[in-house]
Amino acid sequence: MKPLSTNQLKYVLFHLKQHVLIDESWTFIYKLSEEPLPLDAKAKIVFPLSVNTINLNKKVEFMGKQIPILFPSSKENKVYELDRNGNLLFHHDLLKSAFYILSGYQEIQATQLDDIDRFSYKNSIQEKLNIVTLPIVNYYFEMIIEGLEAYCRFHSLKFKRKRLFDQFGFFLSHDVDRVEFYHPREVAFKIKQLIGLAPLTYSYRLTAILFLKGVIHLLSPFKREDPWWNFDWIMRLEKQLGIRSTFFFLKQQHKNRDSRYQFSDKKIKKLAQTLLSNGFEVGLHGSFDSADNPTMLKQQTDELSSILGASPKGIRQHFLRFKHPVTFKHQIAAKLKYDCTLGFAEHDGYRNGYCYPFKPYDFENDRMLEIWEIPLIMMEVSLLNYRGATLEQLQQSVFHHIEEARKFGGLFSLLWHNCRLMDEEFIGIEKFYPDLLKQIIEWGAHSLTGIQMVEKISKEE
Repeated sequence: MKPLSTNQLKYVLFHLKQHVLIDESWTFIYKLSEEPLPLDAKAKIVFPLSVNTINLNKKVEFMGKQIPILFPSSKENKVYELDRNGNLLFHHDLLKSAFYILSGYQEIQATQLDDIDRFSYKNSIQEKLNIVTLPIVNYYFEMIIEGLEAYCRFHSLKFKRKRLFDQFGFFLSHDVDRVEFYHPREVAFKIKQLIGLAPLTYSYRLTAILFLKGVIHLLSPFKREDPWWNFDWIMRLEKQLGIRSTFFFLKQQHKNRDSRYQFSDKKIKKLAQTLLSNGFEVGLHGSFDSADNPTMLKQQTDELSSILGASPKGIRQHFLRFKHPVTFKHQIAAKLKYDCTLGFAEHDGYRNGYCYPFKPYDFENDRMLEIWEIPLIMMEVSLLNYRGATLEQLQQSVFHHIEEARKFGGLFSLLWHNCRLMDEEFIGIEKFYPDLLKQIIEWGAHSLTGIQMVEKISKEE
């Protein structure tokens, strides 16, 4: 990887400025590692520019953790020093390390994708270095900020940190993939799972039990309330706690991969309007094929606009399918303001190493893109299905991510599907989920919808 271009440096500094007020009088120098500093240099802030390939072995101890430095510029274990002339000298290319993770550079270099064309956790540098649960870019920025603070003390200059939240922000969202547990196709799909024509979501025994319940319901003249049509319960719970979440609606497009409803369905239109009237946000859940189909994405945005009476502002792509930076460009063309797709399906944590909203990078044109990304930090399916975690382990992971967000005044984002809230599938979850939300609020969360999050950070910008 070459040294960062001028635009790439500006990109990193744009995000660094979310954490520290940078005075225009400060003088930054960017130099190749082997270039000497001018003998008469005084009161400069010097960042080395690495020409080396990525290094997976260099680590420094910082904030009580071993933090990998992807592009070290020396053998030094210190991050920075002040020389006798008052120059701040960084010993490693922290800007390039931050850019590599934050911009998603590793994704455009990836040669292997999973079976539905996603960049996967197992092929990521986060998996190689075991850092997926650390917002590593925030740690890089904190290293730089500590150096800047020392520089300002030395020169008796004003110094001011910035935080997006006093404690931490909380972005709760729900992907509305399924709304009918007893839909005939849901029952029929369980037959395919039981005879081995489709992968099991749960154990064979539980799948058989759920299948039998579905058959009994369909044959009975007395219909039970559908456990997946639980939106009144969700709204009531969240309003009691002072939470306003965002619901992403998914149009039926792909026969087997998408929802089983249309935006124009009377029941769906009424639900969307009820959510809006109660202060919740409604966004687009881009269908399975829309990640690389701009016409389809625009059509779905327009259709959702027609039932909302206003354009949706946010999107999450279904199955977290995403092509970097192509999907971003399609979203921008559809006049969407933010995306919140970027997380790993298989593991909770930080796909872009950052617990703040950020702007993506267009590598083809060497420029920052004008759309915000709210990182997806945790999806309940990642722990309960992919990782086979217990509810207690999920709670511990939530607490860990909140602690990380608190360090930096950042955010914790949680995706919980409306169709993953029934005890028949996960014993105890109907009590666990409300208790979890109560704890998150008690820990000091500032709850915002997606568009409120974007408006807040745009105002700070």
